[in-house]
Amino acid sequence: MTKAQLDLLVLAWQDGRSEAFVLLYQFYQPKLCHFAAYLLGNNAVAEDLVQNVWLKLSRRLQRLEDPRLFASWLYKAVRWEVLDWQKSASQRRQVPLDETTEALLWYTPAEQDSGLYQAIACLAPAEQLVLLLHYFHQCELTEIALILNLPTGTVKSRLFRARQQLKQQLDGDYDE
Repeated sequence: MTKAQLDLLVLAWQDGRSEAFVLLYQFYQPKLCHFAAYLLGNNAVAEDLVQNVWLKLSRRLQRLEDPRLFASWLYKAVRWEVLDWQKSASQRRQVPLDETTEALLWYTPAEQDSGLYQAIACLAPAEQLVLLLHYFHQCELTEIALILNLPTGTVKSRLFRARQQLKQQLDGDYDE
């Protein structure tokens, strides 16, 4: 689906058309679950939290003035839901919350054995997250900046640094 089609679906959903919601849900649900599972390391909890986000957003959709911001709004809501869940879970266990989540990418076992997966796993969690959003979720740099509440320049530098480190690691693998 193109961005323009998605924007029109958001407008239609705001007008009360439930079929627009169904299409948006079908488009974004797998991506959001993957994103939440990446942040949490738990697929079942990720699915529950994403469902919570859809419920909350359905009540707040009229507040969104620019439909072009829907995707970043959605990912940011998932990120905040995950952070809230982690905070409440850590308080229940009396464990201090670490702001950086250990990054776990969810792939098939064959993909996990690949050099690319192993190279990505060696990156800092913040750089892994930027790579995930940019390449696996096709988010633009400005969207990533909105999702992570960072300046666009910081997103660019993290993405650049991650690419450089991946290149060095992968070049080193081929030299051996």
